[in-house]
Amino acid sequence: MKKKILLLIGNKNVGSKILKKLKSYSFLDSEILTSDKTFNKTGIKFLENKKQFILRLSRKKKFDFLISIYWPWLIPKNLFSKFKNSINFHPSYLPVARGFYPHAHAIIKNLKWGVSLHEISDGIDKGNVWCQKKIKYDKFSSSTSLYKKGETEIVKLFNENFLKILTGKIKSKKQSGKASYFNKDSINKFNEIKLNKSYKLIDLIKLNNARTFKNKSFNFFIYKNKNYNFRILIKKNNL
Repeated sequence: MKKKILLLIGNKNVGSKILKKLKSYSFLDSEILTSDKTFNKTGIKFLENKKQFILRLSRKKKFDFLISIYWPWLIPKNLFSKFKNSINFHPSYLPVARGFYPHAHAIIKNLKWGVSLHEISDGIDKGNVWCQKKIKYDKFSSSTSLYKKGETEIVKLFNENFLKILTGKIKSKKQSGKASYFNKDSINKFNEIKLNKSYKLIDLIKLNNARTFKNKSFNFFIYKNKNYNFRILIKKNNL
């Protein structure tokens, strides 16, 4: 009997790779939902908002596994009964940097960083961990480079461990260590660079690397009541 999978894709790049892997297993029957309207493949249902998602999930029968890939909307506790097990993709080394923009906060705060696959629970990124991997980075790493590295490594982590999770060879474990959480707006306090404040050069570089994503800088300073965006470009010299 085929196992029923509900795949929630919020990140097209990672989701397409995971979908390809799941399709290679003949014993799986997958239903695919996406919050990305550009991911317009046959058999994938686009959902525009959380209300549509909750309504659709509430009408479903029970799934063996729910797999959530950077999904933007929390699942209400009363709908946990719709799946026997779950895997959520999170780009941090839990319990460090639960919540939003973990790659940026890691750079700014020198946090341990990596990727984790964990169970969905009542709370943001608080579920038991199936497996995780630490990823090294240096003081010149950027949000873009960490985000892309995280995408690559979390796909590898899933591909290497999914069957073990599915067959019970891997048991989830309670998160351990000092936890940290960042809400969606907490990163914004690092956007403004104050001209009357002294910064070490390395700290200014780290701030700008953390707040620059895909060639867009969120850093700015105010001079004579005018707002200026800026970006620091770092290039390694091969001497």
